[in-house]
Amino acid sequence: MFSNLKAAIQKVTSKDTKVDEYLGEDIQAVIVLLLEACQIDGETDKVEIGYITNLLINKFNFTQIEAEENIKKALENSNERVEIFSQIKVILNEMDHDERIEVIEMMWGVILSDGVIDDFEANLMRRMNGLLYISGIESAEAKERASNQFK
Repeated sequence: MFSNLKAAIQKVTSKDTKVDEYLGEDIQAVIVLLLEACQIDGETDKVEIGYITNLLINKFNFTQIEAEENIKKALENSNERVEIFSQIKVILNEMDHDERIEVIEMMWGVILSDGVIDDFEANLMRRMNGLLYISGIESAEAKERASNQFK
């Protein structure tokens, strides 16, 4: 607990904070969930990976190389990961309700990026809503905002 507080204080007081220093557990957890949305249908679609890369660049200020390296690392680790609930716990502990809605919106964006919502993807989003304490209405609104990107 104190190590997290110390790291947060150092991050705030540091004048030249880099993305690597910002890359906390919460960002890694989001990347894992985005990749889960990408792979839940049994395929790792290049369109969805491209969408995740753009999210990392635009939302989290990664460079192209940093985004690709983080995705590659998370994909390699996904073979070893048996569960995502530890990532959910990190998000619940580190993010407020509005930030969790943004995560749902990003996940919907990944799912919608290939133009198909299959049963596995729809089921994943229902489970994520419950696990992240997001209502069905909030998720539907997030889905609508995500779908507007593709119109």
